[in-house]
Parts: sequence; C-alpha cells; structure tokens
Amino acid sequence: MNQNFASTLLIAALGCLTLPGVLRATPQDALAPVEAPPPENNIPVSQEFTAESGFTGGATTKQGNDSLGEVSNINTHFNYVVSPQIKDGFLLRFGVDSERNSFGLFPNAPLPNTLQSVNAIIGADMVLSDKIIMRAELHPGIYSDFVNVTGSDFDMPVQIGGTYLWSKDFQIILGVQIDLKSNLPIIGLPGFRWQFADKWVLSAIPPKPQLQYQLSSSLTLYTGAEILGGTYHLNDNFGSDHGHGPGTTNSQLNGNIVDFTEFRVGAGVTWNFTPNLTLDASAGYMPYRDFDIHPDQIGFDTHSTSFHNSLSNGAPYGEIGISGSF
Repeated sequence: MNQNFASTLLIAALGCLTLPGVLRATPQDALAPVEAPPPENNIPVSQEFTAESGFTGGATTKQGNDSLGEVSNINTHFNYVVSPQIKDGFLLRFGVDSERNSFGLFPNAPLPNTLQSVNAIIGADMVLSDKIIMRAELHPGIYSDFVNVTGSDFDMPVQIGGTYLWSKDFQIILGVQIDLKSNLPIIGLPGFRWQFADKWVLSAIPPKPQLQYQLSSSLTLYTGAEILGGTYHLNDNFGSDHGHGPGTTNSQLNGNIVDFTEFRVGAGVTWNFTPNLTLDASAGYMPYRDFDIHPDQIGFDTHSTSFHNSLSNGAPYGEIGISGSF
C-alpha cells in the first residue's frame, strides 16, 4: 500500500517536471486555443488473496449423551480483496469470499452434507489517528446448505475491528461481529499482538491465536489454535428429509438456522517463498465440533438441537494454504 502510494507520487512529480518543457517546445498557432492534456488521476490499488484447504478426520458425534456416528470435514476457503487508496489513510475494500464445509456423514445422519457461503466484501480501512486504525466490512451473500437456494439463505454479517498501536512491539485489537441470524447476534473478541523478544511474537488474535518463532527471514514456526465456523440457513425440507420434521418427537428442523463451530489446536510453519507470496501448512487435533440448530430468529432460544463430540473424542486435522499481497 505505501509502496504503491510512493510510486504514484513519484510518477506525478516526474510528470510535473517534464510537461512544461514539452509545451514550450511545441509550436503553437497564436489564434488557436491552448488545451492542456487532462490530468492523470491514478489511484494506488493493493490486492490480497487467500486460498486454503484442510481435512479433519472422523469424530464421534453425539446428540445429548447418545453417540450417533462419526463425522469428518473437508474445509476450503478462498478470499480476494482489492483496496483502492482514495486518500492518505483511507482505503476502500471490495472483494469476494467463499467457504465450504463438506461433511462425511454416517448413515441417516440428521446433519447437512454441506455448509457453504459465497459473499461479497464491501468495506474500508481508516487511519483515525497516529495510534488507531479501524476496519469496517459488510459481507452480503448466501449462507446455507445450498439445497433449493432462496431469499431465506441471504445474510449480511457486519464486522468491525480496531487496532491501537501502543508501541512498535505491542498492539491491542478489538473486533465485533454482528449477525442477527446467529444464536449470538453480537460477538466481541479482544486480542493483542506482542513481540516480546527479537524472534518471538505472541499473536493472541481470534480466530487464529498463535505463538510464533521466526526461524529465518522467510520461515516462521508457530503453535496455536483456530476456530472455524459460521451461521447458515437449512432448506425448508431439511428436517423432513432427516427425520426431524413436523410430527416427530425431536425439534422440527425445517428451514432452521445452524451455528457451526470447529475448534482446532496444532502447530505449523509459514514460508515466504517470494516477497509477495506465503505458504502455510499446519496439523494438529480437533477436540470439539458443534452443530447448534435453532429457529430463524434473533438471540438465544430454548428450542434448539445440538450435535457435538466430546472433548476426549476428537480427530486429527491437516491444513495447507497460500496467501499473497500485491
């Protein structure tokens, strides 16, 4: 971002120096109007992307204390954002984000085969002072099991985050997410980043807190945790197709909302194999996964059905991804 801005200023300055000389060297008719060329309005633009995929092995899933069967998960995520810098300290953010959870289910599982989101990113980065940076984003899109997609699958979570630059080695972060379809419509997540030694960084920032060690200028080792999840709409026949429809003794799950959460702990490595591209690989253990299915309404609800695994009965996971910024 700063390099693009500096390059634009340099080009503009060179243009101001050379343009008067060009005009003086051009013969002009005394009666003809002099038309200056239109000014260039170059806007510095930065780009970033992330593409990653992971697999979590089968973990025994329960409804209450009843063990139902094993569930595995293949998670894929892609994100691309373009950021034009409108003025110094203010960037717009436009992009697309897609995430997919594909579950390996046991026979007759009362769970969705797929939970997926495809959404736009509309937001801005703002420098509010020499110590405060803020980001605000809207994520309008489809969040569902992608069976008979309708308007009920539309959602627009709002994410707002701020960073306070306490010092060059210590920053405080606060993020808030607003999603009125979730069982937790407003979630606030504090965090911090602390470089407490020359090669050590504690990045306690949800949803991916890490303890990092810089092995070399291009190689970083880390250990930490990761939270996958989201809020998705189930199709209007989901309950009936899975034995949880009208007239059953269980909750009626047709057209309900599911809050999906998967918690991982592990270790990994990041490799900056070019100045702009980073490869990330990690592996570890998934101790907890939860499907909390509830009606499409705001806030907590007593009418909900939870499918989860116990902490002692998790599964291994592995993940690899690539990210870049230009």
